[in-house]
Order: sequence, then C-alpha cells, then structure tokens
Amino acid sequence: MIDFWLIRHGETVENVQGICQGQTPGTLSEDGMMQAKALAGYLKNEEFDVIYSSDLRRTMKTTEEVLRFHPGEEIIPEPLLRERYLAGWQGKPFPNNWDGMDLPEGAETSEDLIVRAEAFIKLIKEKNEGQKVFAMSHGGLIRAFWTVLHNLDPDSYYQWDTPKNTSISRFGLKEDGSVKELVRNFAGHLGTVPVKNKAKNNNDWQL
Repeated sequence: MIDFWLIRHGETVENVQGICQGQTPGTLSEDGMMQAKALAGYLKNEEFDVIYSSDLRRTMKTTEEVLRFHPGEEIIPEPLLRERYLAGWQGKPFPNNWDGMDLPEGAETSEDLIVRAEAFIKLIKEKNEGQKVFAMSHGGLIRAFWTVLHNLDPDSYYQWDTPKNTSISRFGLKEDGSVKELVRNFAGHLGTVPVKNKAKNNNDWQL
C-alpha cells in the first residue's frame, strides 16, 4: 500500500488579487508563509519516504518550509503536479463571475488534468509501493486527484469544494487498486492562521 499525502500550497499574492496564475510561478503572500509554517509544524514528526512537489515556485516554497523539520530530505520537482495551464489568461485577472468551466483557447481541460493525475498515480505505484509519499500540488489538479481516487466520472470534477491553502488529503492506495480516503481538505493545523479562499472577483477557483 502507498500512504499518499496530497497537499495544496500556501496562499499567494495572486490568489488575493484575483490573478490567474496557471503555470506561472506565483508568490506566497505573508499569510501564505504563515500557512506554510503552520503546515510544517504539523508535519514535523511525520517521516516521508519521498517528497514530490510541483516545480512551480509557490509549491516549492511551501514544500521548503516543511523540509526545515526534515534535514537531509530532498524535493523531487515533478511537472505532473503543476496547476492547470490556462494559456492567454495566465498573469491576468480572471473574468468576472468565471464559473471554472469556460476556458480560453489552448487551456488544459478537466479531462487533461485527470490524465495528469492518473499519470502521477501510475508513477508512484511503479516507484513507491509500500512507501509514505508526500506530494505538494495545486487546487485545480487536486480536484482531479479527488475525482480519480474516488473513481468518478470526469464530469464530477466540478462538484468539489475549493481545496484550502495547505490543506491535507490522505489516501491509502492498495495493491489491488482500491483506495481508502483517510482525510480530505483538512486544514486544522492552521488554527487562527488566515485562510482566504475567495479572490477579489469572488471566483472560487484560485488557479
């Protein structure tokens, strides 16, 4: 069995400003750094066999905070864990009242994200069987993981709530292909640390 921990990065300046990040780097906000430190403290006694992170700056910086309690561990940058590519929208404000479904030409679809999530799960099943796996990713892709791990139809991608900043989802991936959800979108480690999951234009996707 694989003990799979799936985590979202801390809040970014762009999240707060309602900017579409997609696969741009992103910069952790002051609150985002506080969230990352709270996550690090919560995980300080956990021993992971392998630590993967999306190679984008906002995820790498969040993961680096976790590694402060795990000297000697290395981050494996993994492009499969990146946020949705949003083409010409990246670096610009989201359209007002965007519902997450209408996308610019050339953007990744939810089906594309599901393919990437499936590819990462295949990767860890090949490389990390029997291990405790840490993976730092993004809100859009985490929804795809939830869809895949619950064996739902791709249309179910849009049913999920927003993954909270630095939230933890944990799954047991069994050798027979079955999955046990242990926790999803848990952010109890934040306590009084701010959690702002609404951007200025009220879009709830924060990609």
